[in-house]
Amino acid sequence: MFRQPIVTVLGHVDHGKTTLLDYIRDTRVARKEAGGITQDIGATNVPMDLIFEIAGVYLTPIKDRIKIPGLLFIDTPGHLAFSSMREKGGAIADLAVLVIDINEGLMPQTKESLEILRKFKTPFVIALTKIDRLSGWRCHDKDFTGNFEMQSEMARQEFEKKFYSRVSELAEMNFNVELFNKVKDFTKEVAVVPCSGTTGEGILNLFVVLIGLSQKFLSEELEVSKQGKGVILEVKKEDKLGSNIDVILYDGTLSAGDRILVEGLEPIEIKVRALLKPVSIQDIRVEKKFIGVEKISASSGVKIIGKNVEHAIAGSNFFVIKSEAEKEKLLSEMSSDKKSREIEDSKSGIILRARTIGNLEALLNVFGSFPIRRAKVGVPTKEDMLLLENAPREERALICFGVENSFAEQAAAKKIKVIEGNVIYHLHEEFLAWRENLEKQVEAEKEERMKKIAKIKFLPDFVFRQSNPAVIGVEVIEGTLEEKQKLMNTEGRILGEVVQLQKEGQIFKKIEREDRAAMSISGATVGRQIREGDIMYTFITREDYRALKNYNKVNLELLEEIRKILGYR
Repeated sequence: MFRQPIVTVLGHVDHGKTTLLDYIRDTRVARKEAGGITQDIGATNVPMDLIFEIAGVYLTPIKDRIKIPGLLFIDTPGHLAFSSMREKGGAIADLAVLVIDINEGLMPQTKESLEILRKFKTPFVIALTKIDRLSGWRCHDKDFTGNFEMQSEMARQEFEKKFYSRVSELAEMNFNVELFNKVKDFTKEVAVVPCSGTTGEGILNLFVVLIGLSQKFLSEELEVSKQGKGVILEVKKEDKLGSNIDVILYDGTLSAGDRILVEGLEPIEIKVRALLKPVSIQDIRVEKKFIGVEKISASSGVKIIGKNVEHAIAGSNFFVIKSEAEKEKLLSEMSSDKKSREIEDSKSGIILRARTIGNLEALLNVFGSFPIRRAKVGVPTKEDMLLLENAPREERALICFGVENSFAEQAAAKKIKVIEGNVIYHLHEEFLAWRENLEKQVEAEKEERMKKIAKIKFLPDFVFRQSNPAVIGVEVIEGTLEEKQKLMNTEGRILGEVVQLQKEGQIFKKIEREDRAAMSISGATVGRQIREGDIMYTFITREDYRALKNYNKVNLELLEEIRKILGYR
């Protein structure tokens, strides 16, 4: 018995992954999701009769040789944050569609997706999307090959310019690609299908290539195995159906009456009471009409109703269990797997909290370059707050992905930064902004504490008072002159202390290079310790010098002048 090939759709954020599937299923899943970006793996069943309807002109001649019942598309998240989820998708995927915006080219997540496909040796096709946005491009025919010939010379040149730019980028990553209708050997070249999820152009060509790849590479790999395995997409509670879960069965079979074991904080067993399938071609998450089925085979998206489903966690794997011995073995494996993913009380770092193990992996991917003290599935705890309260300022952050934080007031009072939400890249951006602001604040405080140095000149003919305190006109030659700084002469002898700085009738706490001001200096008398035209420097201690020589904002030439005068080493 052959199953449907699982086709994973990969690519960078906003390059048109969901839009391609939207065109096929005539819905708008993307508009209903947090942030407009796919946040959980979704499934769309495309039966072979619909594929024939779309691309029959090319597939009819080989209809008798096609063994697969259709294609199951998994629309994966396209953002950097979901590399672990995409990697899981790559692991269970038979084929992949890598979506690349023809106008933007290879982005970080595109390159990451290519590495995943290379790692799992997954056959794939490149969907070069948004060709409808090329200057002068018109959709006269849904078949790209025919439509290309109908374009203006300008539009064809624009396409070829951008197409070969993308080819060059892919070649730099050691991928040999070619336009789908020019590929001579699919084992050596990756097919590129230009298309548009807006006009539908190229969709039929994409299906033809996918069916061709299935026939060529997967004939021996699509037989259904005995062990039923799947992943939970979403846990729901609906008025008519009550609590239920949307799942993908990616291997084996599942029947009403079966028991399944679901991984989670505490693995749970669910007795399957009913299996429901969408009545039409829709993403299982948005379809409203379902019919009951007694049994399904991989690969399929299905809704499960059963005891304990409300305790399941989206993103978790499940396994069909046939005996108590099999259950005990799985429980042991799940316990080991969960412990390996969570981080419990490292010495220092921020704290991550997520709704599912898959979400936690995504957080660890995004925040992995920062120290992480704790990373766990579930809601924040009082212990989390205590750990963060006593942490250094730069580590006092709690990231909550898809979980509620009940300690908001306590966190605010303890100056703990809490970042929460359902769109992971927003969490990441907010965290980076917080860190940037914190670094600026720390730097400002450091600069405020750091001793200022200056070289100044006593301006001739600007003596306002000779002593008690002396008031003279000065110009800052280099550095910054502040109140309360001690001044010395070129021989290192202390002359007095700056009492006040006044410029244009206003008092200033400091003046900068090339500024002129009236300076009052205590302990010095004009004509004795100081004279018109004298050069003076700010005095610093040996400890000040050691701190300043490692400070990246200090004037090193001026610091060296002062060091020589004072004889510091």
